[in-house]
Amino acid sequence: MFTKPKNGWTEIHLEDFEGLGSYIQDIPVMVLDRGVQSVQERTPLKLWFDEEESAFTLTADEETKIVTEGNFGAEEYHIKCAKLDLIREIKNDIEKYFSDWVTFSEDYAYAEEEAEAQEIYQKREKMLKKKLAALEAALQKYTE
Repeated sequence: MFTKPKNGWTEIHLEDFEGLGSYIQDIPVMVLDRGVQSVQERTPLKLWFDEEESAFTLTADEETKIVTEGNFGAEEYHIKCAKLDLIREIKNDIEKYFSDWVTFSEDYAYAEEEAEAQEIYQKREKMLKKKLAALEAALQKYTE
């Protein structure tokens, strides 16, 4: 779903849908928090992505629906991917490019000194590991 974050952007691919995510949103924090909430509360996963000049909403339950909003109107995509499969894919993508997701923040990008960047990195690394562990625990409990 998510490509390796680069220059403040990540590409988002699901079947024939292609979108973008910008670091103006803290995407790893948002998707992990919403993933945990969705699994714990047994509710649909709802994510909103700002593409800077357009946006899209992703809703996943038995299948996934994406609605784009932009200058050319709205468009819908229906994807055969269930919520839990999508959440696992998101988790795997964050783990796969973990250090890149740690640095995927405006704070890190605009750190003026190496010491400041290192402090931000360490705090985000710890926070994201904690959120990944919480999601894994929620998934384990859900499937027990």
